[in-house]
Amino acid sequence: MKILAKINQLKNWQVALIILVIGVAVFFTGLATPFQGDDIAQITTAVPVHSITNIRLFFNGGTFYNGGGVAPLTGIYYRPLETVFYSLIYTIFGAQAIIFHVIQLLVCIGSAFLLYLIFRYSFNAVLSLLLSVIFLVHPLNSQIVYFMSQVTDDLFMFFGLLALWLLLRFKSVRSLIPVVLCLFLSMLAKETAFMFVALALLYLFWFNRARLYKFIGLLILPCGAYLALRIHAVGLLNSSSIAPIDNLNFIGRMFTAPSIMLLNLSKFVFPWRLANAYYWVYPTFSVRHVLLPLSIDLAVIALVVYMAVLVRRQASKEQYFTYLFFAAWAFLGLVPYLQIIPIDETASEAWFYFSMVGWLGMIGVSLVAFQTRIQPKWFLAIAALIIGLFGVRTAYRGLDYRNPINLAYKNISVSPTDYAAYNDISSLYLNQGNFKEGKIYAEKSVNIYATDVNLNNLGVAQLDLGNYSGAYNAYSRVLKLKNGVDYNVVIDNLAGLTLVYGNPHSNAQFLVSSLGKFPKDSRLWAYLAIFDQQHGDNADAQKAIKYAVEYGQVPPSIYDNLMSNTPFTINLGNTGRTLYVK
Repeated sequence: MKILAKINQLKNWQVALIILVIGVAVFFTGLATPFQGDDIAQITTAVPVHSITNIRLFFNGGTFYNGGGVAPLTGIYYRPLETVFYSLIYTIFGAQAIIFHVIQLLVCIGSAFLLYLIFRYSFNAVLSLLLSVIFLVHPLNSQIVYFMSQVTDDLFMFFGLLALWLLLRFKSVRSLIPVVLCLFLSMLAKETAFMFVALALLYLFWFNRARLYKFIGLLILPCGAYLALRIHAVGLLNSSSIAPIDNLNFIGRMFTAPSIMLLNLSKFVFPWRLANAYYWVYPTFSVRHVLLPLSIDLAVIALVVYMAVLVRRQASKEQYFTYLFFAAWAFLGLVPYLQIIPIDETASEAWFYFSMVGWLGMIGVSLVAFQTRIQPKWFLAIAALIIGLFGVRTAYRGLDYRNPINLAYKNISVSPTDYAAYNDISSLYLNQGNFKEGKIYAEKSVNIYATDVNLNNLGVAQLDLGNYSGAYNAYSRVLKLKNGVDYNVVIDNLAGLTLVYGNPHSNAQFLVSSLGKFPKDSRLWAYLAIFDQQHGDNADAQKAIKYAVEYGQVPPSIYDNLMSNTPFTINLGNTGRTLYVK
């Protein structure tokens, strides 16, 4: 066919332009997506992220901002490149969500083009282009573009693919240096970058063993540096305890693993019902949830092995090893997400991003091996139909993201145990001043699985409804959670509650002990100042308010009245109720 011949003659820049146009056309519907979900704690309220001059802090902590002024971020994940990415954009453009998403899309398009270049070492231009476009527009990958906090996957994939392409493109020992540098950047984006390290080692072992030992030697420094930075910032291995899967023992997680694998494989083929996250668990054996998924998974593995045998018979030895390489890529990408080590969700469609390349690669090798039996016109028609259907589904999914409440309801309809989606709805209602509805959805979220975030929302709703004891109970439950003790926002909220509820002696002890943990928290110092003023100690109140001003911003009226020992009023929550301080 003439069209196939024309595609095979395309230059790389022309292919890049085609992928760019397709990417923009498909993902255009979601580029106006507002900041939502984790974006709030990672970007919009993350004070250190708002200036790239704080870059040193990004390597000294996690990815989430929980208050505390200009200080290292918190959380169990060490992904400083993600935070640097946010900070660079924010420093230049400010809180413009569309700019973030456009740049995020360009990174994804760049990854698709790099994949095309990698596929070109095994397939012709037509097949390479079709497979890379499927990778770009596949609905399973939609949240990689639409959800800003998934940019960590974009960055890890981009630099990992760049490392592999450099490994393929250049054959000298010196060329291994930029390969290792890209792998290091991929590690700084996401810890699963070690899968790219494994692939690079496997490639050199099978196809270019002369450079293998030099490569291993060069890897020692970046791997060691990454581990040292990670251990210093967040430790080596941590559990988030923010999902039901975190509370299962190893056997329970392994009973859940077959359904996780089946979810990814089934949605790879039929990606219609989509959700951001899944939280179901199957802690005990059952035919429906364990045996049946396991049987289907084993059947798929058997099919992959059978195809390997057919490729070995039908194709060259090099194509056979290429098939094995992509098979290793596919299954290696599944292993970290089978909950051998518990992660903060049971499953996520975005976790198939890496593994999908392997499955597409196996499909490509199989098509090459049996190309004499395939009619070109039918092949092109079917490929165009698949890309069209996937592209339409991905574009339609983008409409879900343009409204945070709509997105949450869509997620719940597919993933009913998505407590995070219920909590997102609660947050949105609270921001609108609808505290009654906010309380309802916070309680639904807590009833599914209690975390510091949804308990904090429940506390905020109770406070604004005037239920101080309910607010205190919700906030206090956070401190009993595994990772709730240092949750700065909840500490601040409890500190504010001391002004209207509780035993004065216990409240004073709490404020002092909290400042021992967060000595530069401006809000804590302000609450202590007001508390002291309430109890007739203006001298200590003046000392505390000076520290509050030193570490942050304080309403001038509060500062001036405390310094002049003059009575004043402050607002309680968002309801309009006030507290008279004399």
